[in-house]
Amino acid sequence: MPFKGIGYAVPMGSSPEELTANLQTLIDCGYEFVEIEPDSWRMWVGGRVDQRRLKQLAAVLDKFRDRLGYTLHLPGETNMFDVADLDYHQALLEAGLEVGKALGATAMAYHAGYRLTLPAGTSKPMQELMARERDILLSYADEVAGWGGNISIETHGFIENASYTAFPEMHARFVESLDHPGIGVCIDFGHTFLSSQWNGFDYLEGIARLAPLTTHFHVQDNMGISAYSGRTSFALGRGDLHMGPGEGAIPFDEVFSAIDFPRNPVFMLEALRYDLHDGAPTRMYAEAKRLAGLRG
Repeated sequence: MPFKGIGYAVPMGSSPEELTANLQTLIDCGYEFVEIEPDSWRMWVGGRVDQRRLKQLAAVLDKFRDRLGYTLHLPGETNMFDVADLDYHQALLEAGLEVGKALGATAMAYHAGYRLTLPAGTSKPMQELMARERDILLSYADEVAGWGGNISIETHGFIENASYTAFPEMHARFVESLDHPGIGVCIDFGHTFLSSQWNGFDYLEGIARLAPLTTHFHVQDNMGISAYSGRTSFALGRGDLHMGPGEGAIPFDEVFSAIDFPRNPVFMLEALRYDLHDGAPTRMYAEAKRLAGLRG
C-alpha cells in the first residue's frame, strides 16, 4: 500500500475519558493513525494555548503511541489574508504549531488565507496577500521540519471567501514557490470536488496536479453541490457533507486507480457526524483499504 497507513479523524468527545474510549474503538477497527482537532476542547483561547488542556490531551495520546500515529488539524480560524488583524491570526497559527510539536504531529492541516467578505480588503491584490502568507509560512518551516512535521495547506471548496487553494494550479504553484520539505498540500477530496463542480475545472486533472506535492489527505465524500450562505443540507445533498467514501458522488476509484502520491501521505478519513459504535468506522476502514490498494 503506497500510504503510511489508514487514519480517522477521531471525535474528541468532551473529556479525556471519552477520547480514550474513542481511540481504543478506532484501534480495534484497524486504524493506525488518527487526526486530532482539539477546537472542541477550547485548546486555543485568544491566540494562546490552554496549557492545562494540552497536558490532558498529551497524556491521553501518550497511552497509544505504540499503536497510533498522530496528525493535527491546525486552528480553522486562522486567516493570513486578514491584514487588519494579522497579528492575532499569526499568534493563533503559532499556538497551533506549539500544540503540533508537543503532540508529535506529523502532518498538520492548515487552512490557507481567504478573502474577507466584501468590501473588506478589496484594495489588496491576491498575489500580494499570497506573498505575505508565503513569508509567514516559511518563517516556521525549518522548525516544523526539524521535528518531522509538515504544514499541509488544505484545498478550499467554498463559494464564499475566495482562496487560491480552490484552484489546483494556483495552489500547486504556491507550494512549489515555497519549495520546502516542511510545507506541502493537504488534499481535501470533498472540498476540491465542490470547487471543481462550481468553478469548472476537471477534478481528476486537479488532483493529479496536486498529487506530487501532497503530504496529507482528508478523504471525505459529498454530492458536488455547493451550499449557499453556508446552508449545508444532507436532504438536498448541498455542501461539505463529510460523508464516508462511496456515499456521495466523488469518483474515488478513478482517483486511486490512476494517480500516484509519491510523498506517501496518511490515508486520513475525515468523515464527520458518525457514531463510532454503529459499524461505520469498520465499514469505512475496509473501503479505505480497498481504495488505498488499487495501485498495489
